[in-house]
Amino acid sequence: MQGAIPHPKVATRLAAHFVGVAADADGDDQRVLALAMQVEDASMLPFVIFTDDQGKFQTGYAGVGTAPRMVRALDDLNIPTD
Repeated sequence: MQGAIPHPKVATRLAAHFVGVAADADGDDQRVLALAMQVEDASMLPFVIFTDDQGKFQTGYAGVGTAPRMVRALDDLNIPTD
């Protein structure tokens, strides 16, 4: 994630449409666990989860968070580019 979030094709889109939150997936917060359970093939950390402004799951993925993977998720959500 360290390389994906600041990537030029990702950073502005995230900043304009999302609030970043880091949560401990090994913790016992039921809201986080309920979202994580909706990630397809959720077998490897980290999980990247996108929700709407009400916290409803939109999309997500598990594993290494590369910039191309993050761009695909943003494209799938129809998040506009600059």
